[in-house]
Amino acid sequence: MNSTAVLDRDTTPTAPPTPLAWSDFGCRVNALPPAELFERYERSRFLYPAKRARLAPYWSLVLENWQRARRAGELLHWVASYDEPDGGWASLTSWRSTHAGWQTQHLVSSGTLLGGRAVMLAAQAVRSGERRDVAQQNWFSPSNRFAALAFGGLADSIGPERSLVVPGAYVMVPRPLAGLLGQGSDRGRPVVELDGGACPELAELARACRGEVYVRAEGLDRDDLGLDDVDRLYRLVDLRRYRRIWVQHDATGRLRAAALAYRGPLGFNFSFLENRCDVLVSPELDEPEAQRALDALIAAASAAYEDFAPGAVPVAGETPMDRLIRAGAEPVRPYTRAIWLAESYPDVYQHIDSLYERRLRGRGQHPRRAQ
Repeated sequence: MNSTAVLDRDTTPTAPPTPLAWSDFGCRVNALPPAELFERYERSRFLYPAKRARLAPYWSLVLENWQRARRAGELLHWVASYDEPDGGWASLTSWRSTHAGWQTQHLVSSGTLLGGRAVMLAAQAVRSGERRDVAQQNWFSPSNRFAALAFGGLADSIGPERSLVVPGAYVMVPRPLAGLLGQGSDRGRPVVELDGGACPELAELARACRGEVYVRAEGLDRDDLGLDDVDRLYRLVDLRRYRRIWVQHDATGRLRAAALAYRGPLGFNFSFLENRCDVLVSPELDEPEAQRALDALIAAASAAYEDFAPGAVPVAGETPMDRLIRAGAEPVRPYTRAIWLAESYPDVYQHIDSLYERRLRGRGQHPRRAQ
């Protein structure tokens, strides 16, 4: 296939034929050593000084984790990159988060719109052709205008049955504070840890909180909630990826809240989202009940973070975190999560292609028609 066939056209976007290769988009995969990629991140200011300072104490470990993952190829972690002769470049990374769910992130483009378009389209077309994914997701700041357009509008573009956009907060709760939360939490509502097997009640709670797309993307409808199968893959390169889950029931025995503590290679995401504690609180609870449940869950889940180098529990969720911040938790930034199922990849391709085409035309650039 002509390598310009997907990118250099001037027609209404349509889903690409499959299967396609990264090279069909002018991209390479896992071609950049992590050290070189990180240098590009710094030069482009994607890795800005404040974020670099946050990562500084763990920088050598972060680099080592990326290097180890690279040894496994696309099984665990892929980096798509695009280079232009004049020095413009773009890259996009993605890593296996659950059994067949991927965290796609770190879209960086320096001096080229076409490069950003290439890596984004390739990510949908190639993965669609391989037919191995259940879903992709990413997290973005709502203040990022392009990300808000590209991912914040997914539910409107491809429908809520196949995509989900969830605004939320993200805070770092120091482990000593997490212990204090446990002292004043819901003593009449004990929190218990699941054994990692199937739990239909948890899936039901997750559907009530976020819907079926979330349940499928996170593998909560499976019988390996601890991600043991995923952990085996990561162990191939001496890394770990697992999940521990705590739940709380109401007086009738109905599951009303849960904390999903994800543990993974530090720095796979530069905001440490690979190690987030994802909290689910039933929408039926009033605010005081929700806050008590949140306290109890964070206190219990802190056990999963005893060896987490930053010394905190990274908590993500929709429940307001203001009280935690007043108590001493560190706000990272508001994050919105976008999730899209694999069956929507061709439509996401169209959505991204249309967005880039408008941006290119706005700058007076017109992609060449395919040969």
